[in-house]
Amino acid sequence: MVIVGCGGLGASVATTLSEQGHTLHILSTDRDAFDRLPAGPISDGHIVPIIGNGTLQSDLLKAAVQDADVFMSLSDSDSENALSAQMAKLIYRVPLVICRIDDPAKQEMYNQLGLVAVSATTLVTNVVVDAARA
Repeated sequence: MVIVGCGGLGASVATTLSEQGHTLHILSTDRDAFDRLPAGPISDGHIVPIIGNGTLQSDLLKAAVQDADVFMSLSDSDSENALSAQMAKLIYRVPLVICRIDDPAKQEMYNQLGLVAVSATTLVTNVVVDAARA
């Protein structure tokens, strides 16, 4: 698995997946972001932090995107997430590509392009509306 983005969401997903026994590479342009990751999975090789940009082919190759079964772009930038996800899907033929797209209108468009686009805005809106009906 490859994850782009080591903010709160990327670090949380990486931690959970490593606890489930998965090995993953995580790309971030911010070296300090890797401080969010647990030391154990890094030292045992279940999480491999890589300084890099998910929109650059050279950095995606450093993260072994060509061998990934799952690719997740979870940075805080919709445009960077969409670009790196499309690269993973179209260039590297990763079977499952998930990207964070917080703009609900763009989320639907990327879903129609075959990406699994998730939106925190949509998820939180649904939870709040459901709670208001209770």
